[in-house]
Amino acid sequence: MKSHRLPFENRWTNGERAWEWHCELERLGLMNVRAMFADHETHHPGRRAVIFDIPTGFVRDWLAFHDRRTARQQFLWRATVLALVLVAATAAVLGVLRA
Repeated sequence: MKSHRLPFENRWTNGERAWEWHCELERLGLMNVRAMFADHETHHPGRRAVIFDIPTGFVRDWLAFHDRRTARQQFLWRATVLALVLVAATAAVLGVLRA
């Protein structure tokens, strides 16, 4: 059996069980898990598990991983747009100066 490595730090369990939890959360989707976690925190904060047998801390770490990944993607997108705007502005200025 192939050992899978989680893309985020996990303090709750290791090996195949952590990978199963990760796959289950990925299958449910980010928005669904976020809604289920918010409902859990609002109505059942004393329970240890959020979804099936997945601990609250694991779900929190999984959501934080996705938030960091989204923030990194937005930063790269904005940096790319800024670089393209800078290139276009430079080309416009050089075009005006040559005329």
